[in-house]
Amino acid sequence: MEASLSYFVNALTLLRILAVPVIVILVLWPEPGPSVAATAVFLAAALTDFLDGQLARRTDAVTEFGKILDPLADRIFISGTIATLMIAGILPWQGVILVIVRDIFMIVGYKVVEGRGAKLRVSFLGKAYTTVMMVAIVLAMTGIEVRGVQVGVWLFWVGVAGSLITALVYSINVISQLRRMKVA
Repeated sequence: MEASLSYFVNALTLLRILAVPVIVILVLWPEPGPSVAATAVFLAAALTDFLDGQLARRTDAVTEFGKILDPLADRIFISGTIATLMIAGILPWQGVILVIVRDIFMIVGYKVVEGRGAKLRVSFLGKAYTTVMMVAIVLAMTGIEVRGVQVGVWLFWVGVAGSLITALVYSINVISQLRRMKVA
């Protein structure tokens, strides 16, 4: 039973990755722009981020594969979606590039430090940034404006700042770990 639950949890994580091409099609075809269907797919896939983590922790179905796949799926899901929204003219390219470069840095950095024995754990700050970015994406996809300000784009910039701050915090933590390991 535990193995099949682990497969289910990992399948939920994979659904986030598989949602990206669907979102791309719904946002960009037949004409680029906001899409209720894309927003619904994004929300359903974002829900899997919450569900897979809760199920894995509460049922002790946490796997090494899931520990690697979950943050990777988040990066692919968010980066793929914001790149699509940039192509559609909804999000600014400067912020999208910053987030994607940060995500590549985090993925490559994870592989480098893992080989040296350091552990990168998802922090509350990282989870908060991901949540802010997901809310920003939903608001950007719907095109909601308040007094002429696109709320999703504004919140997206908050998410960009959060992504850069989390990269800095993760980097400081890893450097500290590596120094302690070198001393010991």
